[in-house]
Amino acid sequence: MDYTDERLYQLTRGPVERAQTLNPVAYRSGDYYPVELDRVWSKSWVCVGYTSQVAEPGDTLVSTVGEQPIFVVRDNDRALRGFFNVCRHRGSQLVERDGKNKFIRCPYHAWGYGLDGKLLGTPYFKGLDVPEEDRAFFDTSQVKEFRKEDYPLLPVQVDTWGCFVFATLDPQTMPLSEWLGDLPQRFARYPLTELTVVGRKPFEIAANWKLIAENFMEYYHLPWVHPELTTVSGVKEHHRYQGPGMYTGMSTSPLTRNPESALDNDLPAMPGLDATEANSAYWIWMFPNIALFLLPNHLFTLLLRPNGFGRTIESADLLAHPTALAAPDGARKLAALSDYWDMVNKQDILAVERVQAGIRASAYPGGRMCFRFEEPIHRFQNMVIDRMTGVSRVPPGDPPPTP
Repeated sequence: MDYTDERLYQLTRGPVERAQTLNPVAYRSGDYYPVELDRVWSKSWVCVGYTSQVAEPGDTLVSTVGEQPIFVVRDNDRALRGFFNVCRHRGSQLVERDGKNKFIRCPYHAWGYGLDGKLLGTPYFKGLDVPEEDRAFFDTSQVKEFRKEDYPLLPVQVDTWGCFVFATLDPQTMPLSEWLGDLPQRFARYPLTELTVVGRKPFEIAANWKLIAENFMEYYHLPWVHPELTTVSGVKEHHRYQGPGMYTGMSTSPLTRNPESALDNDLPAMPGLDATEANSAYWIWMFPNIALFLLPNHLFTLLLRPNGFGRTIESADLLAHPTALAAPDGARKLAALSDYWDMVNKQDILAVERVQAGIRASAYPGGRMCFRFEEPIHRFQNMVIDRMTGVSRVPPGDPPPTP
């Protein structure tokens, strides 16, 4: 089967009112997965973390793009740099975990690199760093035509928007500003650059990454999977919220008051919001891999990394503005928010793992979309198809409502 052939996806390409879901091979085929890594993940702007993780020189975050190992570091000139996480000597992984580094040293043979990626030292290689009394033992006269300048770290293109750090493996990928579309304008009043990570919970989910994405971007399942969430974010208050850009979006406006919910607290709203934003929630999926639960006084995210066709590594992250952290009893209220979203996320994990188990049924050809609730899934699946078939375009915004 040619997974880059447009004909494989024709049932999903039509209008959402008549469209079928993406061909099930996209979720259950080990042959589909490596093509997707190459076509979708290697040619996209992938969110890999947050600016608060790399705020100061030496701050380093470790991630993957698809399954390619990378790290991002703030250099001594405060520029943000990305590199493949591999030593130029024998291919060892350089950085194992997030942290702070004065320079990058390979744990295998101690080759050292500056934060700008330049190779600084190669112990015992070509006689470098060899004590005079040991020169006879470390005879490297046969090593020819080696220059440290020829072996810097392999670069990865990185960029930021707000509190988010993105990376792409493909130098031909469109600029991040084009990828984001109108999101920076839509959320211009939110002080996203000032948000910091206040909590992280890792998960390994037995489901394809696309199932997690699609679950997030529809509200058809809310009454049955999330009865607690509907007391604040009701189905009738959900609206599509999409302009041009590589994202899908919904909003809940207005939020319903429910003092018994952790979402209904007296933490201060982020500074600068207008009256509508101060009483609304926005649910944005930035293609391919991050969900934004953007509420007036916090941001909760799901950051995904595929780990095989049927497994996904997820980081569930809570970010907050300094005003929330400084509020009376702010730490306890943020902890309650973290617990609340943990409950909601675990409800979703059970749901998507059931889908992954069911979609293995060879008789299942794909299903019909419920157009009222699932148009964002149709938009998302067509983004996937575009990338798989080599089409580079940004989906337009929703058409204006019919009078």
